[in-house]
Amino acid sequence: MPMDDMKHAYSSTARIALVFDVAIAIAEPIVWLMMASSRGVDALTATGLISLKYFTVLSNLLLGAASLVYAVYMVRYLRGGHLVPQWAHRLKFAATVAVTVTLMTVLLFLGPTMGYAAMFAGVNLWLHLVLPVLGIAEFVFFDIQRDLSFKESLFGVAPVVLYGVFYVGNILINGVGVRPLTNDWYGFTMFGMQLLPVVLLMMVIANWVFAIALRAGNTAVRKYRTGQR
Repeated sequence: MPMDDMKHAYSSTARIALVFDVAIAIAEPIVWLMMASSRGVDALTATGLISLKYFTVLSNLLLGAASLVYAVYMVRYLRGGHLVPQWAHRLKFAATVAVTVTLMTVLLFLGPTMGYAAMFAGVNLWLHLVLPVLGIAEFVFFDIQRDLSFKESLFGVAPVVLYGVFYVGNILINGVGVRPLTNDWYGFTMFGMQLLPVVLLMMVIANWVFAIALRAGNTAVRKYRTGQR
């Protein structure tokens, strides 16, 4: 594709990406503050800073921060600046994979065990479904200025690995506990403590599969929009 046509492809998607990024960057902290200031009556919600113990909250706030960074670079690009830097693309990728893990965990594990009605009630609808879907759609279809190598798909695993260290460490130090004060708020020890490493390993592998899929989708769209083969 000629350079002028490639710049046009980047510019057209950058405008749409900017709309998504601004919307996500604004919505994420608002939704979190709604949870933090509520009575915590919805499933898997908590008030105040305690709400930060949930991967759902952390992954969504990471997406909000990454979207804010991206929005700044999109504005600069549309004003004649350089393409978004690779580190920002990696950050957005890691954040998108993280909310994908949130979405898929709800659909495949938490929904069947705790009920889909509870998982999509109140702020959970936004954190578990709406914002993750917006983030996934924006990354796959409109973040096309940079490509990711297969090796870079490992960046998408980092948030889950870091959270897993915190989650398991907290259980090992403080014990599982009894609801509603359990330290296993996601119920990963329901099959027994001895199988917890297996459960977490399966989640990390699934996380990498999601990362590979998102990277493949983003790469395919980028090549199509820029005429690459």
